[in-house]
Amino acid sequence: MPVIIAAVFGIGILLHFFAFLVGLSRIRSIQGGREPEGISVIKPVKGVDAEAYENFKSFCCQQLSVPYELIFALQDPQDPALPLIEKLKHEYPEVDIRITVNPVKHPWTGKCSNLYYGLQLAKYDCLVLSDADMRVAPDFISRITSQLYGRGLGLVSALPIHVEARGFWALVYQLHLNATILAQWLPWASVFKLGVAGGTVAIKREVLEQIGGIEAIGDYVVEDVQLGFLVKEAGYGIAVGPEIYSPVGAKTKEDAVSLMARGAIIYRRMLHLALEVPYLVVAYFYLPLLLAGIMFLEPSFLWAAGIHLGCKMLTGFLISRTAGTSGAETLCIPIADCLFLYIYVRTVVSGDLTWRGISYRVDGKGRRLTS
Repeated sequence: MPVIIAAVFGIGILLHFFAFLVGLSRIRSIQGGREPEGISVIKPVKGVDAEAYENFKSFCCQQLSVPYELIFALQDPQDPALPLIEKLKHEYPEVDIRITVNPVKHPWTGKCSNLYYGLQLAKYDCLVLSDADMRVAPDFISRITSQLYGRGLGLVSALPIHVEARGFWALVYQLHLNATILAQWLPWASVFKLGVAGGTVAIKREVLEQIGGIEAIGDYVVEDVQLGFLVKEAGYGIAVGPEIYSPVGAKTKEDAVSLMARGAIIYRRMLHLALEVPYLVVAYFYLPLLLAGIMFLEPSFLWAAGIHLGCKMLTGFLISRTAGTSGAETLCIPIADCLFLYIYVRTVVSGDLTWRGISYRVDGKGRRLTS
């Protein structure tokens, strides 16, 4: 019986690869179309990510027939990213690049505070909110903004693909992000209420104002998920937009742990208990089987664990290779799974996490607690 259950769960996991293929094929067919009158790109920045200058530079090389502006919003006048942005302004004088530096707006998160101040400078009604670690193709802004003006849409979320991890903890970091976004969010985003993947979104100013502005998500550590919920609750549709790449580079254990802690909050926010428990059972079924097989010396449990884990690793490898990574991160799955479950329980119980160098205490919805 354990072998049969493991095989059924394993096949269910493997089917995610085919759902991923359908979703990826659909977004890669998106073409540029009607462009808005102008576009404001706001990039919240804190510190220097891997290949930061090349990431920033990619937003200066956009093929657009309408004016656009690039607004970098930071918290610290000594931020090491500032010289890179100044260099960018000199290298691309034809691009309207502006910088705003402001302390974090209490009790908001650092990212939402940056977005708030960046939006104060935005001239146009078509908004692109893009994380600092994203790199885009020359037609990206044209594709995602023209898609935004489809019938009934209020927001388009790009599909972030994380690549070029260097080192063990970076592989764990990349695995967690790609597994969450490519294997789970992309196949199910149109079926369940899952918010948006974050990274980069295009949204109309009128829609953002209708849902309460950045103020409505300012104290959420999982602001991207909350943004998607609010847009849907306002009656607008959400679409998955073009793929976008994020070089991971080198990461520390603390980086990976922080990411998983935020991931734990996202799962609690995205998944109703009726979905959360089945997901945890299906995704991590091999772990109790493996423990039981070792404790009771039961070969059928060990076979079942091997079948389930094998299907999970094969799915991860196929998705990774198709997305454009080496697939090496899938070798980290058993360690990453054990680490995530530990962090999941710890974060859900304590509500404590650190993100981008700032410590937060949050409630079950991912909202920052101030007391």
